[in-house]
Amino acid sequence: MTESETQGEWLESLPSIHQVIFLTALGHCLTVAGRDSYIPESEELEHPTHLRQINEIQHRVAACTYELLVNDSTESFRRSIAHWVLDQCDQRMLENMQWAWQTAKERVLKAIQQGTVLQ
Repeated sequence: MTESETQGEWLESLPSIHQVIFLTALGHCLTVAGRDSYIPESEELEHPTHLRQINEIQHRVAACTYELLVNDSTESFRRSIAHWVLDQCDQRMLENMQWAWQTAKERVLKAIQQGTVLQ
């Protein structure tokens, strides 16, 4: 089983509210990862293709979050988020996406552990 399949199963194993929290945290982490595309202290981009890929991933993460909130979500789409994030050919992009996934995962697990999730 690939890492993205394992993580897709993990995401699917969460209750819906925790999936929403994870996806929201992931969306935030993706914006941080996207900043790696910037040339410091300028308005220019060093990696415009990475930023475009991240935008496409964020589009799917936001769509998945919306579908969960309106109870119109499919298991296959939820599982596919892990593939979109974690199946990267470019090493720098892969490292950024792994960081985003792991950070979002840590955040949702911390919220669950502390019992700070709104119901």
